Amino acid sequence: MIGDEPLDDYIARRVAEDPEYAKAHAIGRPFTNLSLNVWSLRLTKGLTQQQLAEAAGMKQPRIATIERDETNPTLETISRIAYALGVTADRLLAEPDEALLARARAAVDAEIATWSPQKRRTLGLLDDAEEQQPESAAPKRRRKTA
Repeated sequence: MIGDEPLDDYIARRVAEDPEYAKAHAIGRPFTNLSLNVWSLRLTKGLTQQQLAEAAGMKQPRIATIERDETNPTLETISRIAYALGVTADRLLAEPDEALLARARAAVDAEIATWSPQKRRTLGLLDDAEEQQPESAAPKRRRKTA
Protein backbone atom coordinates (compact mmCIF):
# COMPACT_ATOMS: atom_id res chain seq x y z
CA MET A 1 0.00 0.00 0.00
CA ILE A 2 1.30 3.44 -0.90
CA GLY A 3 -0.30 5.91 1.51
CA ASP A 4 -4.01 5.09 1.37
CA GLU A 5 -3.78 3.65 -2.15
CA PRO A 6 -3.45 -0.13 -2.69
CA LEU A 7 -0.20 -1.07 -4.43
CA ASP A 8 -1.91 -2.50 -7.53
CA ASP A 9 -3.91 0.70 -7.96
CA TYR A 10 -0.81 2.82 -7.49
CA ILE A 11 1.10 0.86 -10.13
CA ALA A 12 -1.82 0.98 -12.58
CA ARG A 13 -2.16 4.73 -12.10
CA ARG A 14 1.57 5.35 -12.53
CA VAL A 15 1.73 3.14 -15.64
CA ALA A 16 -1.19 5.07 -17.17
CA GLU A 17 0.22 8.50 -16.27
CA ASP A 18 3.94 8.16 -16.86
CA PRO A 19 5.41 6.51 -19.98
CA GLU A 20 8.88 6.24 -18.40
CA TYR A 21 7.44 4.49 -15.34
CA ALA A 22 5.43 2.21 -17.64
CA LYS A 23 8.60 1.29 -19.54
CA ALA A 24 10.60 0.62 -16.36
CA HIS A 25 7.74 -1.43 -14.92
CA ALA A 26 7.41 -3.53 -18.08
CA ILE A 27 11.15 -4.22 -18.21
CA GLY A 28 11.50 -4.98 -14.50
CA ARG A 29 8.34 -7.03 -13.95
CA PRO A 30 9.73 -10.38 -15.19
CA PHE A 31 12.63 -10.08 -12.73
CA THR A 32 10.25 -9.36 -9.86
CA ASN A 33 8.12 -12.31 -10.93
CA LEU A 34 11.22 -14.49 -11.08
CA SER A 35 12.32 -13.55 -7.57
CA LEU A 36 8.88 -14.11 -6.06
CA ASN A 37 8.36 -17.40 -7.91
CA VAL A 38 11.77 -18.85 -7.02
CA TRP A 39 11.31 -17.84 -3.37
CA SER A 40 7.76 -19.16 -3.03
CA LEU A 41 8.37 -22.41 -4.92
CA ARG A 42 11.54 -23.10 -2.95
CA LEU A 43 9.83 -22.55 0.39
CA THR A 44 6.71 -24.55 -0.44
CA LYS A 45 8.91 -27.44 -1.56
CA GLY A 46 10.79 -27.23 1.75
CA LEU A 47 14.16 -26.44 0.19
CA THR A 48 16.89 -24.22 1.55
CA GLN A 49 18.73 -21.88 -0.79
CA GLN A 50 21.73 -24.21 -0.50
CA GLN A 51 19.69 -27.27 -1.52
CA LEU A 52 18.19 -25.45 -4.50
CA ALA A 53 21.60 -24.18 -5.55
CA GLU A 54 23.07 -27.68 -5.44
CA ALA A 55 20.14 -29.10 -7.44
CA ALA A 56 20.58 -26.32 -10.02
CA GLY A 57 24.37 -26.67 -10.18
CA MET A 58 25.24 -23.26 -8.82
CA LYS A 59 26.25 -21.57 -5.59
CA GLN A 60 23.87 -20.44 -2.84
CA PRO A 61 24.70 -16.71 -3.11
CA ARG A 62 23.42 -16.78 -6.70
CA ILE A 63 20.03 -18.06 -5.52
CA ALA A 64 19.99 -15.37 -2.81
CA THR A 65 20.60 -12.55 -5.31
CA ILE A 66 17.85 -13.87 -7.57
CA GLU A 67 15.39 -14.09 -4.68
CA ARG A 68 16.28 -10.51 -3.68
CA ASP A 69 15.74 -9.33 -7.28
CA GLU A 70 19.30 -8.00 -7.44
CA THR A 71 20.53 -9.67 -10.59
CA ASN A 72 19.90 -10.23 -14.27
CA PRO A 73 20.21 -14.03 -14.62
CA THR A 74 20.82 -15.68 -17.95
CA LEU A 75 18.23 -17.90 -19.56
CA GLU A 76 20.45 -20.88 -18.73
CA THR A 77 20.41 -19.94 -15.03
CA ILE A 78 16.62 -19.53 -15.09
CA SER A 79 16.27 -22.90 -16.87
CA ARG A 80 18.52 -24.66 -14.33
CA ILE A 81 16.52 -23.27 -11.41
CA ALA A 82 13.23 -24.14 -13.11
CA TYR A 83 14.37 -27.72 -13.68
CA ALA A 84 15.53 -28.01 -10.07
CA LEU A 85 12.13 -26.76 -8.88
CA GLY A 86 10.23 -29.05 -11.26
CA VAL A 87 8.64 -26.27 -13.31
CA THR A 88 9.25 -24.64 -16.69
CA ALA A 89 11.26 -21.46 -17.19
CA ASP A 90 8.16 -19.60 -18.37
CA ARG A 91 6.46 -20.52 -15.08
CA LEU A 92 9.24 -18.70 -13.20
CA LEU A 93 8.72 -15.55 -15.26
CA ALA A 94 4.90 -15.60 -15.09
CA GLU A 95 2.80 -13.61 -12.64
CA PRO A 96 3.19 -15.18 -9.19
CA ASP A 97 0.42 -17.46 -7.96
CA GLU A 98 -1.21 -15.70 -4.99
CA ALA A 99 -2.09 -18.98 -3.24
CA LEU A 100 1.52 -20.15 -3.55
CA LEU A 101 2.79 -16.83 -2.19
CA ALA A 102 0.39 -17.14 0.74
CA ARG A 103 1.67 -20.65 1.53
CA ALA A 104 5.28 -19.43 1.35
CA ARG A 105 4.50 -16.51 3.67
CA ALA A 106 2.78 -18.93 6.07
CA ALA A 107 5.89 -21.14 6.06
CA VAL A 108 8.05 -18.13 6.92
CA ASP A 109 5.65 -17.05 9.68
CA ALA A 110 5.67 -20.57 11.14
CA GLU A 111 9.47 -20.57 11.18
CA ILE A 112 9.63 -17.14 12.81
CA ALA A 113 7.15 -18.28 15.48
CA THR A 114 9.69 -20.88 16.63
CA TRP A 115 12.35 -18.22 17.25
CA SER A 116 12.93 -16.82 20.72
CA PRO A 117 11.39 -13.43 21.56
CA GLN A 118 14.91 -12.06 21.92
CA LYS A 119 15.83 -13.09 18.36
CA ARG A 120 12.56 -11.68 16.98
CA ARG A 121 13.11 -8.43 18.92
CA THR A 122 16.66 -8.14 17.57
CA LEU A 123 15.35 -8.55 14.02
CA GLY A 124 12.38 -6.21 14.61
CA LEU A 125 9.85 -9.00 14.12
CA LEU A 126 7.81 -8.80 17.34
CA ASP A 127 4.20 -7.79 16.93
CA ASP A 128 2.71 -5.09 19.19
CA ALA A 129 1.25 -7.58 21.70
CA GLU A 130 4.55 -9.44 22.09
CA GLU A 131 6.48 -6.18 22.36
CA GLN A 132 4.37 -5.18 25.38
CA GLN A 133 5.12 -8.42 27.26
CA PRO A 134 8.05 -8.37 29.67
CA GLU A 135 11.03 -10.64 29.20
CA SER A 136 10.79 -14.14 30.59
CA ALA A 137 10.14 -14.25 34.31
CA ALA A 138 12.70 -17.01 34.75
CA PRO A 139 14.77 -16.56 37.89
CA LYS A 140 18.24 -15.18 37.36
CA ARG A 141 21.16 -17.42 38.16
CA ARG A 142 23.23 -16.53 41.13
CA ARG A 143 26.94 -16.87 41.22
CA LYS A 144 28.21 -19.39 43.69
CA THR A 145 30.19 -17.87 46.50
CA ALA A 146 32.99 -19.56 48.29
